[in-house]
Amino acid sequence: MTSSTSPIMRVFIKFMLSAIKASLMDAINTSDAMSDEKLDKATLRWNKIQEYLKTHDYIMNADVRELCGVSAATANRILAGLVLERKLVKVHLDGHWQYKLL
Repeated sequence: MTSSTSPIMRVFIKFMLSAIKASLMDAINTSDAMSDEKLDKATLRWNKIQEYLKTHDYIMNADVRELCGVSAATANRILAGLVLERKLVKVHLDGHWQYKLL
């Protein structure tokens, strides 16, 4: 900073630098948690689906969207993945795809 920088500007710059530093430190501290985020999300979603299926015979795309707060495309990927993992079976009934516990 030069001597022509006003005291108010110096305070503002110091504040901004401290905010940037805090944000960077937070990003560094949470980077490990972010690498496990996908696994945690998948487990959380599977747990929600299992809970739903305790009181329902089947689950549909719309149910997964509502339970997990995801788009239709993401719900399709979740359900397709669970079918591949042999956790659910895909059944076509009454013109709709339904997923049941295997």
